[in-house]
Amino acid sequence: MNNTANAERLHIAIVGKRNVGKSSLINALLKQEISIVSEMPGTTTDPVKKAVELLPYGPVVIVDTAGIDDKGELGQKRISKTIKAISTADFAIVVLDGRERLSSEEEELFRYMDKISLDYLIAVNKIELGINPA
Repeated sequence: MNNTANAERLHIAIVGKRNVGKSSLINALLKQEISIVSEMPGTTTDPVKKAVELLPYGPVVIVDTAGIDDKGELGQKRISKTIKAISTADFAIVVLDGRERLSSEEEELFRYMDKISLDYLIAVNKIELGINPA
């Protein structure tokens, strides 16, 4: 693998609400079990970073993050770490659940990324389970 230091790699943050499939997406993209996947919301508690070669782009760091809709005092700490990961990222992939309407947390996330001029891509997940008819 490339010996490029993590600080010199592009950082791609995978963000979204709890249980939308952020960790599953990373595992599928990298064809490795990088992140733990569970039906229990809030499985990812701290950012999980993995340095990889993403062809044709080269060396990157993929960052799995906690859900932006976490609850309680501990949940707010997780969200703070997610915001920090977004703030230091070069790019983000926002994972949405295709069965649901945009939440206020997701709308706030888009406003924040626009405010800091962070480029992002939207991945709509779980469409095999149906889509929001609205």
